[in-house]
Amino acid sequence: MRFWLLTLAASLAASGALAKPRKPKHEGAEAAVASPGDPNGVWTIEASTSVGNCPALIPTGLQISGNRIVSAAGAEVSTWGYVDGEGNIVARFTGSGDRVARFHGQLRGGKGSGAWSSSTDMCGGAWRASRG
Repeated sequence: MRFWLLTLAASLAASGALAKPRKPKHEGAEAAVASPGDPNGVWTIEASTSVGNCPALIPTGLQISGNRIVSAAGAEVSTWGYVDGEGNIVARFTGSGDRVARFHGQLRGGKGSGAWSSSTDMCGGAWRASRG
């Protein structure tokens, strides 16, 4: 039951985090879509837990280079992840004992947000980011 609640909470958080605002049309021409910008650099991460009670698997900082997550700070985890051309970020953090947290959302213009969840620790929540 807890797994389904965790999955539901993560899905609801993700749908709000990934929703794209619609641009109004002007005189028959669609307004230009803003570029998400270059995600490369150092990002500070603030994560909160809304489901379950688990040790932090989400790092407090990320280094992104070549649109790939190359290092994480503040948590003893191995890191895998990338940012696509639209600013969508997908990451996985693996800690001791094969504990895993999944992380997804958006990075745009020096700010970011999204959801995270851990099926191994039965918890999840939200995160915010700012470029350091």
